[in-house]
Order: sequence, then C-alpha cells, then structure tokens
Amino acid sequence: MLEIVFCGLVGLLLIGPLFMNAIGPFIVWRTQKIPTIVQFEPLSDDAFYEHCSALVQLYDQQLRDAGFLVVGNSSMHDSQTDSYFRVYWHDALKLAATAVDIIGANQSTLSYCELSQKYTDGCWLNVSNSNRSEAYPELPIKQSFQFPDTHDVDVLLERHKQLRSKLKGDMPSIDYRAEHGFAEMAAFLREESDTLLAKGLVKPEIDADGKRPLTLYGAFVMTWRSVWPGRVVAVAAKRRLARRWLRSG
Repeated sequence: MLEIVFCGLVGLLLIGPLFMNAIGPFIVWRTQKIPTIVQFEPLSDDAFYEHCSALVQLYDQQLRDAGFLVVGNSSMHDSQTDSYFRVYWHDALKLAATAVDIIGANQSTLSYCELSQKYTDGCWLNVSNSNRSEAYPELPIKQSFQFPDTHDVDVLLERHKQLRSKLKGDMPSIDYRAEHGFAEMAAFLREESDTLLAKGLVKPEIDADGKRPLTLYGAFVMTWRSVWPGRVVAVAAKRRLARRWLRSG
C-alpha cells in the first residue's frame, strides 16, 4: 500500500515537468517570438524607480558608486514578461552595465546586474548575477558567465576583469558610444536574432512588431532551457564553466 502511495506521489510530482517538456514547446512555438528590430523608448527616472525592485535600486547605487554614469532607462514587454532596465557606461573601464527587473506571470521577479564589454573580434564578454538560465544556447557573438550568489558590484567587476585577462588578453575593447543611447542594444538584438536564424532557431520573416517566430526546434531548445530539469542543468553548467576559467592558469 505504501509503495502505491509513494508511486502516486512521485507521479504527481513528475506530471508538471513532463507536461512542460512535452507540451510546453508547442505552446512556446505558437505564442513566443524573438525581438529583432527594436525601437527602445526612453523611460523617465520616476517611471523606472516606480517599477524597479529594492535589489535593482541597490545595484543602481553600487554601479554609480563604482563610477558608472547612467545612459538611460527603458522597458520591453511581451505576452509573458515586462522588463525594466537602466543602462550605464564607465568611460575609464570601457565597460557597459545594466540593472534589470523582469516581471513575469506566475513567477517571481528576476532582478540582476550585468557587466558587458565588446571587443574588436565582434564578441561580447558578459558577467551577471542572474540566477536563471539564459533562454538561448551558446552563441558565437558573446561569452556569458553567471555568479548568482554575488550581489556586490565590485565583486562582479573583479570577476569580469579576471575573465577578460584569461579570455581576451590584450584584445582592445570597443566604446559603447553612450551618446547614442540604446542604439547599441538594438543593434545587438538584431545580431542575436540573425545568429539564432543561422542556427535554425527562428524563422527569417519579421512581423510588423519587429519580431521573428520560432521554429519548432527553437521552441524545444528554449523550453528545455527554462523548465526543470534543463533549467537546473544549464545554470549548473554556467557556474562550473565560470569557476573553471577563474581557476585556470
């Protein structure tokens, strides 16, 4: 009798993940699209602070204390999430930063800080403290590392510095051109979408909202990276990769 009850409980626990892994990709395929041509609208400081969490306000203060200047605020909205973010630039370090809140339906708010630097090889090096797996697989246009237990911007800066020395050496970085506002971010989203197209994850057509639909393959990849157990595996792999690079000679 106890074995039957135990098996029943295990079955109930597995129903959700099994459903999301088997049926979820088809839902994502029909409902989700990838931003490709984006026109970011500036958001006032008051509107930004109205929506941002206490954690993002903490990152904001730490970034400004570290010498970053505010480029501007904006937001992105789709059928599942509302994202609010502030972009920064450090002219001496040639380093961009973003403080982000992602508010999703039926999930807790994701608050994180990300440091980004582009190099003459056309690739970005990103370090963040996000605790969620990235929606996309590894792409040749960026190398990203996550330290979800780190809430101190100075520590993230040191991590970025260490990874840059190991991965980029003396390769020059490229200015963000802060005076152009969000143009650099819009250009990156287009390049990211084109890279996903080359990998077969999205379709070539762009709709009136500037978005590309996912292929069924892309929907499976994105879903598996966002639900259990793929989500846990992806985050753990990112953390191991970051630790390995930091320990390497």
